[in-house]
Amino acid sequence: MPLYKNRRFWLGTLMASLLFGTLLIYRVAFYHGTFMRAENRDRWSYKELQAGESWMSIFQNFKKIGYSHRRLENIGNGYRIQEETVMRINTMGMAQEVNVKSNSTTDSDFAVKNFDFEIISGSFNFSVTGEIRGSTLYVESRDKIRDSGQTATTPGNNSEPLEISLENRPYLTSGIIQATVAAGLKADQEMVLFVFDPSTLGQAPATIKMEGAEEIGVNGKKITAQKVSLSFKGAKQFAWLDKDGQVLKERGLLGITLIKTDRQDAVDRTALEASDDLTRLVSVQSDKIIDKPENLARLSIRISDIDNLDMNLNFGRQVVKRADKSSPDEVLTIEKESLEGLPQKLTSALLAQIEHRFREPDAFIQSNDHRIRSFAFKAVSESDTPLEKVKKLVAWIQKNIKRQPVISLPNALSTLENRRGDCNEHAALLAAFCRAIGIPAKIEAGMVYLNGSFYYHAWNSVFIGRWITVDSLFNQIPADVTHIAFLSGSQDMQLDILGLMGKVKIEVIE
Repeated sequence: MPLYKNRRFWLGTLMASLLFGTLLIYRVAFYHGTFMRAENRDRWSYKELQAGESWMSIFQNFKKIGYSHRRLENIGNGYRIQEETVMRINTMGMAQEVNVKSNSTTDSDFAVKNFDFEIISGSFNFSVTGEIRGSTLYVESRDKIRDSGQTATTPGNNSEPLEISLENRPYLTSGIIQATVAAGLKADQEMVLFVFDPSTLGQAPATIKMEGAEEIGVNGKKITAQKVSLSFKGAKQFAWLDKDGQVLKERGLLGITLIKTDRQDAVDRTALEASDDLTRLVSVQSDKIIDKPENLARLSIRISDIDNLDMNLNFGRQVVKRADKSSPDEVLTIEKESLEGLPQKLTSALLAQIEHRFREPDAFIQSNDHRIRSFAFKAVSESDTPLEKVKKLVAWIQKNIKRQPVISLPNALSTLENRRGDCNEHAALLAAFCRAIGIPAKIEAGMVYLNGSFYYHAWNSVFIGRWITVDSLFNQIPADVTHIAFLSGSQDMQLDILGLMGKVKIEVIE
């Protein structure tokens, strides 16, 4: 059967990674957006919090899909936060148990000093450690693949510690609620936070607000609690606190709810069920069946309900026009690129048009690593045209990288070493290969059509005289026109997709 017809299973892996990190944004210490700092810190006087532990059961639409355990200890003038979360995640009909463990030490205001984090999912294990020294964060990570009872460990992002300059006082996401309680946030007061994302090496604003008192049900009892909201990347989550500042309940995206309980009830694995299929849950049903999308030359669609997300879809092969002056909805037309008339080589004049960031390595696209360069140059010939080189690199990835969903921070080097991954890993590796041999490359993220619905996905755009979309997972050059790019650049922008989940509507026009 053609690969195109087999691709259903792989479409959900981008959102599996994003969703896991964000559904538990209060709970997970390092995944997709780690550090936060309070704006105008001197405005808040932090009180000491008492040591203790809490257990939470995790539900989705009344099904128990996991649990979380947190322990807070007082150590000197600061704290130690230990946390473990277990969830049964279902993506494209495949359920797998994901275990996340984190351990961090903080100052008295919960600013982080050091941390270690581990995520175990199926045969994949990702771990990372970090330490703050002055205004610099030093990060080391490892990937582990366990096959047939054996464990192979390979470098994660870099074999040497990654150094990240911090402009702001860093906070772990696992300390957000504690920092809010310690600051004594009152009703209608809010704190502006800046999320530091390791994939962007930058920060994005988030707002945490004390909404006021609200009566909620917890384990069959009515309790008056203080409601807290967290707004980030267009998505909103909530927590309810008791009079002592302990979390009673949390509600995240896609029907995920956490309820405070005791240890015995939380760890009862006999009650665990797999989550709803997260990939299907965030997919967008098409109003028309698209027959043989790989053969289409053009696709026109109307996208609604994203006008307030400050997202520009007018780039590359996509052209956006307003449906009419009175409507906020936009009509987006995607035209398949022609491979005719491409240059035989990339001259310095052509390359001078391209931003340096699409030609150079970064923390997760390690195109300057000798292993990346060695494989890339062996796969191509000097006499090949740029298009021929891209085709050979895609063919190498098709042959050598096993298609397997992983939940991790995707990067090219670990994908090369572990020889497996999903759309994120394929896109990172192709970008690194291309940049290594002098071909500019971007990562694009958005949605792609399959069997009546649009699913979240990631792929590449490469410059070979013109920008051409490439899907190395599905072996498409150019990618079919049902690849709707919401974002284009580096994988740093993928968190921006969070604000779209459950909101996007797509109408096929032509």
